[in-house]
Amino acid sequence: MVDASPEDNAPSDVYEIQVHGVSVLIRRSAQWGPATDVPDVHIEDQNEGPGLLLVEVNNGGEHEHPRPSADGAAA
Repeated sequence: MVDASPEDNAPSDVYEIQVHGVSVLIRRSAQWGPATDVPDVHIEDQNEGPGLLLVEVNNGGEHEHPRPSADGAAA
């Protein structure tokens, strides 16, 4: 669990998972409606150099997110 930060108004209900250089932040957010909480997921690939991040949500198939090389070009 990530602690709340008064400087940047970070929420206190954020969970962070780090695996093989990939950081996943997960929290519940009430932005869908007044009574409906929805998950808010942020994924950051902290590995350097070109590569590929595959993301799948609700068994909907993998979506490719190329990691740019040092010169800014996608892998």
